Amino acid sequence: MKRCVLLFGLFLPLLGFTQMAPNKHQNDLLGKGHVNVGFSLGQGYKGSSSTTTYYVPRIQYFLADGWSVALEGRYLTSNSFYPFTYLGAGLSTRYYFLRGNRFALFAQLGATYGQSKYDKYDPIDPFASMNGIRNNNWQTNAGLGAHYRLGKRWSLEATAERSWLESSYLTPAYNRWQASIGINYRLK
Repeated sequence: MKRCVLLFGLFLPLLGFTQMAPNKHQNDLLGKGHVNVGFSLGQGYKGSSSTTTYYVPRIQYFLADGWSVALEGRYLTSNSFYPFTYLGAGLSTRYYFLRGNRFALFAQLGATYGQSKYDKYDPIDPFASMNGIRNNNWQTNAGLGAHYRLGKRWSLEATAERSWLESSYLTPAYNRWQASIGINYRLK
């Protein structure tokens, strides 16, 4: 309970700041009707060790000032003993708050559907394990990020998120924390 009161006390002053009108220049990138393309590169962590590397290309459309929906692809590969890959496509949404002259924070929520491949050696049937174990599954994620406007069309971003990748009795769970950096360019 003490932690909740402490968090509420820390974020209460920010609520008033989020209701302020954003700077005109920030709306050049985050305004209604704009289309951005971007690319992010990141690492996934389980505990303190890096377990995965992932790549996310996206095309983002702003439904309203500060609120966007994006079509994105995700490619994930593991750094573990047994090779694991995931390739999928899906949708995500972002809401940009605390928008200043060059800096904004955002919350992100998304889901992708794709195929995972897990190359686990099976001593009983070594030929079956050569092709890997394939599953069609969903990957969901939720996180927070920071956006920094470089110019009229370019911006940088950093994101920290929690990712959940459905597992089965044949494949391990790849639920993890992820951190990424990315770059965006405004098309329209």
